[in-house]
Amino acid sequence: MPGPRSAIVGQPPLTVDDTLIVHGWQVMFGMGQKDPSLGLTIAKKPPPPGLSEPSDTTRIAVGCTISMVLMILLTGTRLVIRGTNRALVWGMDDWTIILATLCSMTLPVIYFYKLANAGGGKHVYNVTYWELANHQTMASAAFGLFYVAVSVIKISIVFFYMRLSAFASRTWTWTHRTFIAALIIGAIISLVLTMAQCDPYYSNIREIGRRNIKPKCVSLLNMGIGFSVWHILSDCFLFAVPFIMLWRVQMKFWTKFKVCIAGIIGLANVGLSIARVYVQYTARNQKGGFDLT
Repeated sequence: MPGPRSAIVGQPPLTVDDTLIVHGWQVMFGMGQKDPSLGLTIAKKPPPPGLSEPSDTTRIAVGCTISMVLMILLTGTRLVIRGTNRALVWGMDDWTIILATLCSMTLPVIYFYKLANAGGGKHVYNVTYWELANHQTMASAAFGLFYVAVSVIKISIVFFYMRLSAFASRTWTWTHRTFIAALIIGAIISLVLTMAQCDPYYSNIREIGRRNIKPKCVSLLNMGIGFSVWHILSDCFLFAVPFIMLWRVQMKFWTKFKVCIAGIIGLANVGLSIARVYVQYTARNQKGGFDLT
């Protein structure tokens, strides 16, 4: 989707808005003394004439589409089974999985917006200053919403555990409730820290350029590593609970099977969380140019 008139990153700005964006990034990178009319200097350069580097735009669009379809199909199938089978009773796990699906759907929606208006999937030397500014804003929004969605999904899983162990002790019930409270607090903290990432708070890169003051900001990657460590700990809890239930609580075979599936999913989540931390740590230590994803 074509945006307003704006120069390509690395070229001299064409508009006042471009100039504010360029100066904002210069201030953020500690180069506020440089003349913004010369454009933003980037480390990643275009390939030589005759060569090209493919973008990830199509792959991101396909991945987002598949994820949205799967979320709708899986959640819809579960709700249809719940609604048509009178033997099944609606519970808090059903309502929270609806909320979790809605929260999760916001992420591919944001990515579709980034593909259309924020240079998503492109190399930085192929986007405009206007797209670069949009990307910065949407990246922060996606960061906070991701950890909220993850927390709501885990809350739904805990409610499912509570449904299976409703006949267990009060200690077991309060353990689940305490964990739900911890997940809610974690989600709120992720939103608050995302919104208050910089001191003083600036809504976008243009405001930084206008004020010509470099804010003190916490790195999104560092915040991501911290939140991921918390979610690894919570994943370990979700992984351990099913096997504790199998050991301590008498259940029917079908119930045990469902608990085992939940445990396997919890183990997979632990592995994925550890992999995410590794990727974030690697990205934090990379130097040089950057692309928009």
